[in-house]
Amino acid sequence: MTKIILSLDLSLACPAFAVLKVNDGKVKVIEVSHVKTKAKDSTGQRLFIIANHLQDILDRYEFDAYVMEKGFSKFPVATQQLQRVVGVTLVTLYRNGIEDIGELSPTTVKKGITGSGKASKEELAICLHDYVGDVTYKTDDESDAVGVGIAYAKNKGWL
Repeated sequence: MTKIILSLDLSLACPAFAVLKVNDGKVKVIEVSHVKTKAKDSTGQRLFIIANHLQDILDRYEFDAYVMEKGFSKFPVATQQLQRVVGVTLVTLYRNGIEDIGELSPTTVKKGITGSGKASKEELAICLHDYVGDVTYKTDDESDAVGVGIAYAKNKGWL
């Protein structure tokens, strides 16, 4: 049973996207990318860039599942920015007929990959090697996006 997953680690500054192929209990990273938006640009422009990047990915693949990391409320301004990114992401997915989007908390992702819900981003990236081998991540956000997809696949019983 082959499954193609789009997993997202969302933020306004550097959202990341991973395309994963899960087959026979193994996972392969097909593509991992991120978008660096500029703080000097308007929020609308930054959201537009993110939506366009997501649309490009949706145009190139057919997915069986979609998952994103749940946001958390630690700092009010960052939370507001993240919710805007989540909103534009959900609208972009909906325009493509996608309504079923899984969500995993950062703690669930870390625990599913490393065994500890308190693992650091570096520990998560190191543990991903056990699942996908040598993958070069340009940002912590890219490795987080891969981790989200793998944790989701494990929760679904695909790995």
